[in-house]
Amino acid sequence: MGAIAATADRLGIPAPQVDDALALLVERPELAPALDRQVERLTAAIGTLDVPDWPPGIGADTERFQLLALLATVPATRSWFAANGVAPEVARDSLADLPAKLRDYGIAATGIDWLTMILTGRVFALGRLQFEPHAAVTGPGGERTSEPAFGVHIPELGPLDPAGCDASFARASAFFASVVGDTTTRAFVCHSWLMDDQLAHYLPPESNIMRFQRRFELVDTTTTDAPRGNVTHGDTAVAKFVFRAPLGELPSIAPASRLERAVIDHLAAGGHWRERTGVIRF
Repeated sequence: MGAIAATADRLGIPAPQVDDALALLVERPELAPALDRQVERLTAAIGTLDVPDWPPGIGADTERFQLLALLATVPATRSWFAANGVAPEVARDSLADLPAKLRDYGIAATGIDWLTMILTGRVFALGRLQFEPHAAVTGPGGERTSEPAFGVHIPELGPLDPAGCDASFARASAFFASVVGDTTTRAFVCHSWLMDDQLAHYLPPESNIMRFQRRFELVDTTTTDAPRGNVTHGDTAVAKFVFRAPLGELPSIAPASRLERAVIDHLAAGGHWRERTGVIRF
């Protein structure tokens, strides 16, 4: 327990949140063996493409259990980073997404799959952008193709400064050649609401978002995120990442930027936002 608390303190996770999670092992001591097994699964997956399962049957205590397992795995992740030549600042910045997501969204809203990827060395922060090795390009019909790519993710770190993005892309190929021995991948792929070409109707061409979008060639169709009921994945993603709020709260929010106004106006007019896929080949 002391090691988990020390790890959480180093990451900057609030002590009350950690104390509440640690109390689970007092309230339900029978979960201790399951927690040990989960940490073993996560540790074994570090540096691989394995996606470890999470045990069922935890019930209302699932998030507390998951937080304990993630925190208990951090030392093994740090050791793997060091052993594989990951620079200390890259290791620090990559792991920083864990406390950031816990602070801004919590485990359920973030998704345990993403947090697992962070802890098993599947996502690396290289300056302004995050990159994932062994991603795949999505074809016109939504199918995954055999073309290997580095996945591109956009952390919430302020403006998408073009110079900062240039530097991140320039670092990625050399980083993965060194860390995972990948010298053959020649593409970046980004699946995001930021790839939605409808943004061009609302944002000026010189905006950072549009300049970022123009780096990519759209490779999917415009119908891959068709409405399910009255909501698309793109709608909920835009609400989450632009406003950090549920979609249903947007009508009561006063927009504070051109992007926020675009999101609200488009939805109010009956439109939907889409998560699309763009590729850069180099």
